[in-house]
Amino acid sequence: MKILDHDVPVLENLRYSLRTHWFLWLLVFLTVLLDFATTLNFMWRDGIELEKNLLIRNLATLLGIVPGVAVGKILQIVAAVVLTSLSKNLNRAVLLMIVLLNIWAIFINSL
Repeated sequence: MKILDHDVPVLENLRYSLRTHWFLWLLVFLTVLLDFATTLNFMWRDGIELEKNLLIRNLATLLGIVPGVAVGKILQIVAAVVLTSLSKNLNRAVLLMIVLLNIWAIFINSL
């Protein structure tokens, strides 16, 4: 794929990320599932209106709590795939950031 006059090997970058950072990908999926569960619990307990993430709040309002949060988490995984496909150098940083944000969300949702 050509981006800003540079050839970006998207599939090669994604394969590299999955091969070399498999443990981080596993952590991403684990934290996404835990964040999904704690977000559902939080929303059922306290209501949708207290959700701070505007995208998740709007999706939960439009689609319902479970489908809205599920679509939000799927979009997060899609973003991880897209961002790691763009650059080999940023793979670890992107995955670590997603894991840390999910851990923070799990903590906040559990309060």
